[in-house]
Amino acid sequence: MGFKTVLVHLGLDAEAPRRLAAAVAFARQQDALLRGAFIVLPMHVPGVPLGASLSDAREIAAPMATEKRAAFEETCRREGVRCDWVFDLGDMAEQLAIHGRCADAIIISQGASKGPLQDYHASLTEFLPFAASAPVIVLPRGKDSIIDPSRIAIAWKSSKEAAAAVRDALPLLKEAGKVTVVTVREPGSQEIQGQDLSAFLAEHGVAVDVRTLTARETGTGDAILAEAASVQAGLIVMGVYGHSRLRLRILGGVSRYILANSPVPLLVTH
Repeated sequence: MGFKTVLVHLGLDAEAPRRLAAAVAFARQQDALLRGAFIVLPMHVPGVPLGASLSDAREIAAPMATEKRAAFEETCRREGVRCDWVFDLGDMAEQLAIHGRCADAIIISQGASKGPLQDYHASLTEFLPFAASAPVIVLPRGKDSIIDPSRIAIAWKSSKEAAAAVRDALPLLKEAGKVTVVTVREPGSQEIQGQDLSAFLAEHGVAVDVRTLTARETGTGDAILAEAASVQAGLIVMGVYGHSRLRLRILGGVSRYILANSPVPLLVTH
């Protein structure tokens, strides 16, 4: 099994139990060490006064972190998963990126819906792939999920982002029972995409089925998700297009749509 160290984001949000369940199952499948990263903003810790120093906030948060750690370690022990623990206060994306430098993947959840005043600020989902050196596995929000790499769909475009995502996913692609490459071409184009990728993956012992869609003015993201659903993919591999300028959200439209709407886990890389 190719992913040997997996970092899962644990916090105070409602999605944390779902993330933990999915991460434990994935780590057990991969025979990986699961590192629980309990990272919270000081202002979100009950009892931390406004303006408290980081050291004071950490002292106040320590009993809560100890309780979370005990529950995490008990879950891992019960499921037969090796585990490790990280506790930090601060910005979640920055801390996950730092602690994820020595991990094969970082597991997070889809970002919550934003209001009009938040629209220009990147969520964790949108920002972390730009900051992290490891691939990010994004779980659907509001539902129990299983990271199932036995059937993988690759959202392919001939770009360095998509190529990086495929390389990051190679350990899983080699283990998959079925890999489908989903490509999109412009109306009227005769270009056949995916042949070079198919040949590259064949050298790694990965046989693929290439599906080519024709782009429409709208709905490209929906078309990719529909194709992934038709082959019953349990994981979608995708390069994230765009760039991050501080906290501004500057993503390609298809990347943003799939990140927000995929009903199955995504493995994404910038």
